[in-house]
Amino acid sequence: MNISSEIIFTSMLQALISKYGVMLTSKDCAEALGISTRTLDERRKAAIDCHEFIEAKKGIIFPVQNVVKYQIEKTKQCIKTH
Repeated sequence: MNISSEIIFTSMLQALISKYGVMLTSKDCAEALGISTRTLDERRKAAIDCHEFIEAKKGIIFPVQNVVKYQIEKTKQCIKTH
């Protein structure tokens, strides 16, 4: 089954927006990525394996489209097994 990248991006984007809105908190972002908030914060501070974020007055926020792009890129890096 071959689904185009645009369809995957749009589907993932709609799912995250319907659950969290257009901006994710660190907690929401970590939940969406399946990692702990501590891991997310460590990666962000070290600028290692972390997607783009915005430093706001009340903390860090993650635009949902950046989270989806990050997930798609990480998926492309996965090793395929048969």
